[in-house]
Amino acid sequence: MKKKNILMLMFCVLTIMTACHSGNSTENVVIDVISREQGSGTRTAFEELLEVNTDIDHLMTSEAGIKDGNGLVATYVARNNEAIGYVSFATLEANKDIIHGLDVDGVSPTAQNVLNGTYKVARPFVAVYKEEFLTDADRVFLEFLDTIQGLQALESAETIVDYSAASSFDATKYGNLTGNIILGGSTSTERSIKAAASVFTALFPHVTYSYASTGSGSGIQNADNGTYAIGFSSRAIAESELENGLEAKIVCRDGIVFVVNKNNAVEGMSSEQIRDIYLGKIKYWTEL
Repeated sequence: MKKKNILMLMFCVLTIMTACHSGNSTENVVIDVISREQGSGTRTAFEELLEVNTDIDHLMTSEAGIKDGNGLVATYVARNNEAIGYVSFATLEANKDIIHGLDVDGVSPTAQNVLNGTYKVARPFVAVYKEEFLTDADRVFLEFLDTIQGLQALESAETIVDYSAASSFDATKYGNLTGNIILGGSTSTERSIKAAASVFTALFPHVTYSYASTGSGSGIQNADNGTYAIGFSSRAIAESELENGLEAKIVCRDGIVFVVNKNNAVEGMSSEQIRDIYLGKIKYWTEL
C-alpha cells in the first residue's frame, strides 16, 4: 500500500512537471527570423524601409536565417510555424494558400493599398530625364512604360503597377524606329526596367539599350548631366533635385510583405515591432 502511494505521488509530480514544461514551451516559442541574401533587391528595400542595417545601432540579428530567393523564403515559412520572413507581393500572391501576409500598422498588404499610399512598406520606382537629352527612341520608350504592354513587362519582374489609365501600345505608329537607349541608376529597378526594355526592343529590332547599375543617386545625377538618357531611382525625388529642369515620373512601385505560416494566429504587427524582431530586440512570439 505504501509503495503504491509512492508510485502514485511520483506519477502526479511527473504529470505536473510535464504540464508546466508544456506551458513554458508554448509561451516561449522563439521567433524564427528569416531574411534574404546580400545583394537582393527585396532585402535592400526591406533594410531601407524598416531602417535595418542602416548603422551600428541597427544591425540585423545574427540569428536571422538567410534564404536565396523569395520562393525559398515562402517555402521555408510554409513549413515552419515559428518563422517570419519577407517577400515580394507577387510571391505572396503565388503562395497565398500556404503563407499569410501580415497587416503592417493596421493596413493590409495589397497592391491597391500600395498604390493609394496607405501601405507604407513600399517605395516608388522613378524615371528621371531632361527633355533636351532625349532621342525619339527614348521618348517612345517612356511612352511604352505607361502602356498595358509596358506595365505587364514591369509587373513580370514583381513590381506593382497601375493599369487604370493604361492603353494598348501600337508599335506601328512609330515607323522604323532606331537608336540606342542609354539607361542607368538604381540597382533595385534594374530587373524591371530591363524586362520592359527587352520587350520594347523586340518590337523595334533596330533599337538597342544598355543599363548601368550604379545606384539611385548616380541615376539622378547622370540623367541631369545627360550621361544617361533616362535615369532610375528607387526612392522619391527631392524638389531640390528638380530645380534644373529634371523631370520625374513614377513608372511602378515596389512593396515588401511580411509573411508567417498559415497556422500562426498573428494577423498583423506595427512596423516598430517588425524592426525590433529583425534587430533581435523581440525574440518570442508572446512579446507581440
